[in-house]
Amino acid sequence: MNICIGLLFSLTGITSLTEIGQYQAAAYALEKFQKDYSKSNISFTYEVRDIRSDPIESYRQALDMARSGIKVFVGCYTSACRKAILPVLEQYDCFLIYPALYEGQEIHPNVFYVGEIPNQQIASLLKFTVEQFGKKVYLIGNDYVYPRYTNQQIREMLYELDGKVIGEKYVPLGHKEFSPYFEEIKHSSPNAILSTLVGESILPFYKTYYELGLNPEEIPIISPITTELEIQAMGPKYAAGHYSCFSYFQSLDIPENHLFVKGMKEKYGLDTVISAVMCSTYIGIQIVLEAICHLQSTERRKILKYLYEKEFSSPSGKIKIESNHHLSREVRIGKAKENGQFEIVWSSGQQISARPLLTNTLLDSMDEEEIWKVLVEEIGKEVSDGIIVVDQNNKILYMNPYAYSVTRAKQGDVLDDAHLSDIGYEVTKREVKKSYHVFLIFIKKTSVQSPSCGIPSKNKYQFGNIVTYNPAFQKELHIASIASQFDTNVLILGETGTGKEVLARTIHEQSPRRNGPFIALNAGAIPKELIASELFGYVEGAFTGSKKGGNIGKFEAANGGTLFLDEIGEMPLELQVSLLRVLEERKVVRIGDYKERPVNVRVIAATNRNLKEEIAYQGSFRSDLYYRLNVFTIHVPPLRHRIEDIPYLSIQFLRQFHQYYGKGPLDLCDSALQMLQSYHWPGNIRELKNVMERAFLLAINEPKILPLHLPEDFQNSSTIKQSHLAGNLKYMEKQMIEQVLQETKNITEAAKILGVTRSTLYRKMNKWNIRKKHFKSSSS
Repeated sequence: MNICIGLLFSLTGITSLTEIGQYQAAAYALEKFQKDYSKSNISFTYEVRDIRSDPIESYRQALDMARSGIKVFVGCYTSACRKAILPVLEQYDCFLIYPALYEGQEIHPNVFYVGEIPNQQIASLLKFTVEQFGKKVYLIGNDYVYPRYTNQQIREMLYELDGKVIGEKYVPLGHKEFSPYFEEIKHSSPNAILSTLVGESILPFYKTYYELGLNPEEIPIISPITTELEIQAMGPKYAAGHYSCFSYFQSLDIPENHLFVKGMKEKYGLDTVISAVMCSTYIGIQIVLEAICHLQSTERRKILKYLYEKEFSSPSGKIKIESNHHLSREVRIGKAKENGQFEIVWSSGQQISARPLLTNTLLDSMDEEEIWKVLVEEIGKEVSDGIIVVDQNNKILYMNPYAYSVTRAKQGDVLDDAHLSDIGYEVTKREVKKSYHVFLIFIKKTSVQSPSCGIPSKNKYQFGNIVTYNPAFQKELHIASIASQFDTNVLILGETGTGKEVLARTIHEQSPRRNGPFIALNAGAIPKELIASELFGYVEGAFTGSKKGGNIGKFEAANGGTLFLDEIGEMPLELQVSLLRVLEERKVVRIGDYKERPVNVRVIAATNRNLKEEIAYQGSFRSDLYYRLNVFTIHVPPLRHRIEDIPYLSIQFLRQFHQYYGKGPLDLCDSALQMLQSYHWPGNIRELKNVMERAFLLAINEPKILPLHLPEDFQNSSTIKQSHLAGNLKYMEKQMIEQVLQETKNITEAAKILGVTRSTLYRKMNKWNIRKKHFKSSSS
């Protein structure tokens, strides 16, 4: 039996330096395992895809490989890329070996997390820093999600250590001028500098420190990011004397690591440098392939069940797989030497358990698994729409998607009683266990919602010409209706094809600016060198080929109305500065001119990218522009998350086509509708419209759309096929039950949609071994 492993690494892009090393470690791990298990009846091959440090490309490549039958993936270094492929893992029940340190706050049933998390890495680093150097710490990092999130945790952990943050600065990704910051650092006299700088900023930071003659023995740089790879790139002399923290260093003196380093150097050359994430890649693959050979299966539930509580020897020492899909491991701190390697100066001496959900504390007495076991038991006693977990200060530790859609709060926010009383739902709060100071908040629908909620109690909700039956989208449209009455900027987030421009136009049409122009510009469809002239206009002779008399830009054309900037995430970084200035000053200067021209424009921006992650991992979007645009944020859910809207949308499209062509079907049969609702819809509403037009034309002389009128992809992927034998119909039943359970919040609602009684649904769930975790409100 041959099993193909899917490798998702950035061989090009901003994180390629790190991920090429991971790819090399992955290839070596697969080659070595194949050699060591040559007598096994399973052989392993791999297929590598370049995800280019791009979440969207990660999704596309993962989807393509999953459709080809690949069940096990390795890679996706950044959290943005990892999160991007989760829908693929869920849809095709695949398994991801994730070999990178990350920010925690996630336990996904389809992911095996092999890297370090904050309670292992950051906590160890801070304890060492305070004990060895002092309690005054200066924080500096790039201005994106990971450093800000990490430093938020550092502040809370330092508080427990009686330490103090005496300075905190963030610089844009790729920033290289650090002299002014070192003046401030010297003035504040910290005991240590904790750096969360990444990529191209690391070299100039360490270089500037070195050239200013600062002494690592007096004020060292401490980093949870800088590895042997970065030191090799910058030159060892600049990093010598500074510290990093990981579970693995290449210099680790144990037999397992000696063999690992020897094998890597034999394969890739004597100059090969090995980092912690490369080691994690190797470890993860070795562990999972051994499980596959033992089980003779790539089924991720079986793999995880087999791995739970098992211990392994590895190049980083003894490790143990925990029930939360993370590793217990020994953690070490290394001091960089002149040869580019680390001298290990501190070790935890024992394995540190992974606590991915409780990352903001140093307390060892808190048993995370026990807390969450109790929480799950308490949740099981209630039938609620929304569930929130808060600490004694009302800070949100966890919330399910429905609670988010109701409260618009997010993890880490402080949820006050006034906010809860205003949402128009029945809210109850219960202390789980006094010694833990953790509370559960249950949010239930009431028979009559308060007027302040603003969402009608009926299933249907309409904003302009946009209609939805989906509760989450109803909440977003309600926010859009509020935003339409003000001139503040709006940011619309959603996948390609979800209808972001339709929503932007509707906001304009429902606003006081409705009589003004609505001007749209797609930043991703215009050549980079032309975007500035399109936005700001130009005067005659401004550049070769400029129109005689010049031309006004989109800002001036939209004066008195709305400017819609689609695919804002594609806008070149250098133009983002100019856009930010216009948003702040409300004046434009045409290219080649000096005259400022006032504009009265309301800006609505949209993107299919996660701009926070773009700031975090790509360095392609300015944080100051993001926060300027992000006054109202509206999330347009993908079509696969609002399948209750598919019947309405399909009929509307059929009516449009009927009116245009003068004849044709106005309805579709139940089987065809079920096929549409079981499809994944990567192209969302735009794809649905195309599919319906094709089906309409094929059925132009028929009264209804039938399954045979739908594309072959639907015939192959749908769980409902009229030609299936009885065994396949049973499989379809299981798939349909799981799909409905994922999209509903309790047994009663699921049974109603499926058209069966609660007792029948329970019986079928037992028959198919379907657990309640499939519910939309599940904490898993």
